[in-house]
Amino acid sequence: MRMNWLMAGCIAVTAVPALAAVQILTYSSGTGFFVTRDGYVVTNNHVVKNCKHISVFGAVPLSDAKLIASDAEYDLALLKTDALSTDEAELSNSKQPLHASDPVVIVGYPGQSWKTGQTKTSEARIINTKGPQGEEKWLEFSDSLAQGNSGGPLLDGSGNVVGVVAAKGKMVSYNEVSAREETVRKFDIAISLPVIRKFLDDNSVRYREADSGIYLSAGHITDNARRFVVNVRCRLQ
Repeated sequence: MRMNWLMAGCIAVTAVPALAAVQILTYSSGTGFFVTRDGYVVTNNHVVKNCKHISVFGAVPLSDAKLIASDAEYDLALLKTDALSTDEAELSNSKQPLHASDPVVIVGYPGQSWKTGQTKTSEARIINTKGPQGEEKWLEFSDSLAQGNSGGPLLDGSGNVVGVVAAKGKMVSYNEVSAREETVRKFDIAISLPVIRKFLDDNSVRYREADSGIYLSAGHITDNARRFVVNVRCRLQ
């Protein structure tokens, strides 16, 4: 039995006429979120890897961003923009730890939503507070992501961050009778809270934490998240 992974990003190609030539600009698009009001944004490393230019918009007007730090092993990246957000995400302080079957909410820019600048919301459930093979760096939740969600916050029932959305996965087995692989189950993966905290601590980012336990509707969580969630756009060429 093995696992396959699909990073939740998206690709767009824009043709720009320039006299007698056409310049092809290749973009990848993902999601990120402010962890401070003065411009620090967390996203996935794979969203901004090899970028020639990075910009963010959503919670703030379209703004340039710089890559401050990245961690390829844990798939995290820290951006800095001069834009000031009206709010920042709060990390769960873990006084109310996650359990299997707890509800979670994903707010981000999947599919073509980056073109409109409108977030989309998905609801899911925690499957395991570790990865599918017991990895401490991940947590596993029900299959609900689309390309473009990468780097966005995984929010608990109180709207606090409990993970960073990273990838879709599936567990497969080989059927010797039919001589083909069969999907055992599908799931999504987020980077766990201890990993996020360490990444921010290592980069001297002073983030906020909050109690979880007062449950909000998905609509209420989404309204709050729109004040700190951004689309991260990466120009590759």
